[in-house]
Amino acid sequence: MWFKVDFDKLILLLLPTPMRKTKNFGYLKALISPILNLHIRWSNMRKDNLKKLSYNSQKCYMRGVLNDRYDPEQRRITIANTNKKPKDYIYTQAENLPVYLGTMWLEPEFNYEGSTVDFLVNVPQEIMNLKINEIVATIEFYVLAGKSYQIIAI
Repeated sequence: MWFKVDFDKLILLLLPTPMRKTKNFGYLKALISPILNLHIRWSNMRKDNLKKLSYNSQKCYMRGVLNDRYDPEQRRITIANTNKKPKDYIYTQAENLPVYLGTMWLEPEFNYEGSTVDFLVNVPQEIMNLKINEIVATIEFYVLAGKSYQIIAI
């Protein structure tokens, strides 16, 4: 590939044959070391960017990237849908309808129909305490525009 450069071999190939001595090679290698360090940093950045681009906004890939970065051993971070339960309303006296609604359980606002939350990210409490800002930044990088989420500690 064009980006894989063997600098030792390049120095020897570009050095004229009568000047290929150990001292000259060492001197040129010392001169080239800043370029070699820059090339190594660029190669590492390229690998990181290729890994970052291998994921997308699908839930399975987003769960994978969150677990790979923040919980690689136990992989406890999950992504779930909201419940989308219908809302129960209490009627006024003017509507002249029965007040008894049966047994009701209180749900968080995002579990009802019409909420703006599209999916839930379940993160263990100890990870959330340490790396909440990084998790939010990672999710924001991969989430589609217009989609919203809620992070929940488990």
